[in-house]
Amino acid sequence: MSTLSPVIASDIASAAYQARLKRKSISLQNSTKVHFKFDVNNVISGTSGGFFYRPSSGFLIAGLGVSEVYKRDIVFSFRGTKTLADILTNVTANAKGTQSGELVHSGFQGTLNSMIPEIKSFLKRSQSCEVLNIHCVGHSLGGALATLAANWLKSSSEISAKVHLYTFGAPRVGGKNFSMNATQRVDSIFRCVNGGDPVPKVPVWPFYHAPYNGIEYLACRQQGLIPSAHDLARYAKLTDFQSWDKIYSQKVANALERVVLNYRNRLEVKTNDFWADRISAAILTLLIDGGLASFVFGAQALGAGIATIYDAIARSMVKISELSSEFADRVKGLLGHMLVFAGKGAQIAIKFTYSFIRWVFELVLGKLNQAVKAALKTSF
Repeated sequence: MSTLSPVIASDIASAAYQARLKRKSISLQNSTKVHFKFDVNNVISGTSGGFFYRPSSGFLIAGLGVSEVYKRDIVFSFRGTKTLADILTNVTANAKGTQSGELVHSGFQGTLNSMIPEIKSFLKRSQSCEVLNIHCVGHSLGGALATLAANWLKSSSEISAKVHLYTFGAPRVGGKNFSMNATQRVDSIFRCVNGGDPVPKVPVWPFYHAPYNGIEYLACRQQGLIPSAHDLARYAKLTDFQSWDKIYSQKVANALERVVLNYRNRLEVKTNDFWADRISAAILTLLIDGGLASFVFGAQALGAGIATIYDAIARSMVKISELSSEFADRVKGLLGHMLVFAGKGAQIAIKFTYSFIRWVFELVLGKLNQAVKAALKTSF
């Protein structure tokens, strides 16, 4: 056996939360305790941002396999903090390069970078026998850190072990190239979400989940933007299985899906995760058809923040609306759907101006971030 079951993975995700409470020992289920041992002294902190005072933005606790099944395995359980939660919902946060060269969210990467020296030190101390598997586990922001850690470990020439990734309710961490390359590098990826959990919907496009064009495990199939759906205890209850095959799985929603939205159908929109993905896909479809996708991709390639990228999209949509009456109708349809998603009703007159379009984007991003902040408050 080389991977963790859902019940063990979600239990290990809780270990980092307990370590934060500075307990003398970690309380785990019997199904986990027989396989892994955690030392509360093996807690590694990380920081991100600030020049003078840098509060902890994330940390991990390391564990060692003790059973015959996992005796040559290491587990890393990651957790974020309120500092990292604030960074996630900051639309001015830009992108930063990983050790393997792809662009990812600067706050997440900065936190991991500060952890790497101690992770390396722990791995060296654990080399009494060859490590066969490294399991990176995390819930919420910890899932983002676990994703970057798994990618770094597999891109390192110093690591020969197989690396497996398990996330619960994790946000997106990088662009398309990161998602594609991490999918190829990491030996196995188990990305689990609850329907209605808003955190996996941010940061918005052009950020992508890994695995790229892979599957996600949907522990609960409710819809909406429901803060309580993000709770780790809820994930643990819904993933209490010995096999991932017991959890419903589906193809990852792909922003490259072609979507054109008709203004007359705007009342069909619901403020939920399905429509968040559909609106993202419609934006990309419009940019490609209007011939301005490269302009936006250029801003992303330079490491621009979400606010700058959506500023570029707003300016592009103005130009696209001027190409023809057909394109103007498509821009109107997209904006109409976005307004209903943001809860502003269906009667607002559409304007093809930069200031109006930028305002609509701010409404949508604000609606998502409001739900995300409420969800993160339950954990941080």
